Amino acid sequence: MIIGYKQQFHAKILDETKKHTIRTDAHDRWHAGMKMHQSAGVRTKQYKLLRLDTCTGTQKISIIHDRHKASVYVDDKLLGHYAKLNGFTGYQRLKLLAKNDGFDSLDDFFNWFNENYTGKIIHWTDLRY
Repeated sequence: MIIGYKQQFHAKILDETKKHTIRTDAHDRWHAGMKMHQSAGVRTKQYKLLRLDTCTGTQKISIIHDRHKASVYVDDKLLGHYAKLNGFTGYQRLKLLAKNDGFDSLDDFFNWFNENYTGKIIHWTDLRY
């Protein structure tokens, strides 16, 4: 299946520092064994295949925002908190999640995921949280 990325993630897919992607999967389409056509310019004349991979599995992710913090759950287990008032709290697992998803910092990650969110971490490596 084709999966498109914004420009900021292209180099990280190519140099393999992006190890997974977080996506909404309302129809439960992503499963281990599926071919992943990781691409740029999807549905345009500038279409380019960045990498061809195979989905090795998925994990459920939920990001819950309240007034003072965001909490991240993977497979219904708390991964960590991001404190909104005093910056991030330094949880190494959250930093690793953000880095492996292609973000330069936790601030960048939570600026992207700035509302309550439920989806899947789609893996193409053996990494799991």
